Amino acid sequence: MRRTLLLTLSLIAVFALSAQNYQMKSGIRSDAVQDRNVNESIITNTSTVNNFSVPMKPVVNAGNRDIVSIIPIGGSANAYGLYNGGRTALWADNNLNTVAFVHRMLIPPGSGYLAYDVSTDGGMTFTNNIQVYDPNKGGANARYPQGVIYNPTGNTIPGNAYFSYFAPTLDGSNAGAGSWGGYAAGVHKLSQTVPPTQHDWSSTPPFRQNVPATMTINPVNGDIWVYEPSLIDGLGNQYTDSLLFTKGTWNPALEDFEYERWLMYAPAYTEGRAPAHEKIAFAPNGQIGYMSLLWDNLDGDPFVNGAAFYPVIYKTTNGGQTWTGPTPIILGGPDGFESVKYYLTEEQWNNLWVNPELVHRDSVGYTTAFDHGMVVDKNGDLHISVTIGVAGSESYSIIASGGYIATFHIYSVNQGACFAAQYVTHNKTFRGEFGEISEDNRSQISMTQDGSKVFLSWLDTDFAGVNDNVMPDIWCWGFDVDTRMYTDVENVTYLADGGWLEANMGTASHYVFSNGNTYTIPFVYQTFTGGDPTQPVEFKYIQDFTFTDADFTNGPHVPPSCGTPGDANGDGNVNIMDVVAVINYIIGNTPEQFVFTNADIDGNGIINVLDAVGIVNLILSK
Repeated sequence: MRRTLLLTLSLIAVFALSAQNYQMKSGIRSDAVQDRNVNESIITNTSTVNNFSVPMKPVVNAGNRDIVSIIPIGGSANAYGLYNGGRTALWADNNLNTVAFVHRMLIPPGSGYLAYDVSTDGGMTFTNNIQVYDPNKGGANARYPQGVIYNPTGNTIPGNAYFSYFAPTLDGSNAGAGSWGGYAAGVHKLSQTVPPTQHDWSSTPPFRQNVPATMTINPVNGDIWVYEPSLIDGLGNQYTDSLLFTKGTWNPALEDFEYERWLMYAPAYTEGRAPAHEKIAFAPNGQIGYMSLLWDNLDGDPFVNGAAFYPVIYKTTNGGQTWTGPTPIILGGPDGFESVKYYLTEEQWNNLWVNPELVHRDSVGYTTAFDHGMVVDKNGDLHISVTIGVAGSESYSIIASGGYIATFHIYSVNQGACFAAQYVTHNKTFRGEFGEISEDNRSQISMTQDGSKVFLSWLDTDFAGVNDNVMPDIWCWGFDVDTRMYTDVENVTYLADGGWLEANMGTASHYVFSNGNTYTIPFVYQTFTGGDPTQPVEFKYIQDFTFTDADFTNGPHVPPSCGTPGDANGDGNVNIMDVVAVINYIIGNTPEQFVFTNADIDGNGIINVLDAVGIVNLILSK
């Protein structure tokens, strides 16, 4: 009853006026969230790129290229395993100079088998198609795999680390034959001296297992984390108001993870409406972590409840033992971000509405799109990469055609005391359709292993005459956590042979490779014949896309003021212990709890002795 009343009041208050006065011009298209899986068994024939004829790319002489190096790695029987939002399929470990990519296999042996490709020399050479999962050994056909690298404490030898995989399977235990419901997981020692392990388990009430969109590993204790909204059959508006967690704990005697699962009550605003996308990540200290969901939760943003998605976060300060939340991040309305409300130019604003003079930017609902990336930096602050646009007239849709969307960098300040939304760039296109499947901008984010730099990436098509995202390049942008300086937006695959305008389902690693002042971001994408996703695909690895410290020339970005100036250790008091914390930070002994923006007394994005002096002055002035 409460939901129904709130939904009715919200829709009347927010959108009744819009229906009368805020009329969008004809031809403005909205896009809705897609199911996160596809029923491959009913697909028998696919028209090339949904009957869209891809224009010919111009011929570019090799001498005119200033491009990345791309090499083929493994393959799969079709394109379905990598589509629909960036899952954790690619994982680099800078300490081991190792990167691994998980995927479904070719036929033979079959598309329900899983394998990984691995490089132990920083992505220069790979061993490909290393099988780790066999559906005939007590399981079922696997789909949408994810994977990470577990590196035991103190280890520096790649062969002594382990690749850990996780995937949903079609065992029919959720809602009957042919449905989702199974999970599969296991590890393989990178030395390949022992066989991979394999575990399969089914849905049993009240656990409704489907298709998770996130997997991570705690960088300190090595715990594996996977979670997803619990849905009946994984489709439609059948969310059960619970998030389903699966956690793996390393057992050194078994050289394998042992798994447990549980549910957390998390009600939606609109009954049955699940989050569009979910992520989880931990800071380098392993204690502070966040879950982020693109969602419309029960006690969320009253300005757009029942109409739009926005980021909702949960936070832990003890490595995931307990979580606080949910906390909605408000995008628009009177309490929203100015950068969101004013990212559209006046020309775009006037072109969007029939009567723009009646439309105030505070009165319009904004929404995220339907996938995102999230990392947690060295200060315990989260960073989100996401596409944002005006909410469509249909609930939970976005106005994306015609360049009305933009990529944003949302980050927390003082570990969530408040939030900033930084405009990055307008996206020219949004969704590309390839037969029965589609892919949006696929917003992702990567980070240095020490948490000092973050890198946003996304897919977009920039080619004359093409209005949909069917010829995507990978685009990337970097942000310095300490100085809040940032790079220009770069086209990763520009002019690259076999990558330019065809970086389909481009996938970024959670961590990047760091070497001095150079940061190499690993990417994988797939190519498929004639745009037909039912055909075998070849995966391609981008070896050498880099930023250097010299590229962070823009800014600094200035976040909102929040927290307590001088409270460097975040204990709620300003005293001599904060001075000690700042001195320790300056000499390289960063305290476990350090609030950068509180310590940065002069607000210049640099912590130095002047900030310590500033805190002393604050103490003496009390």
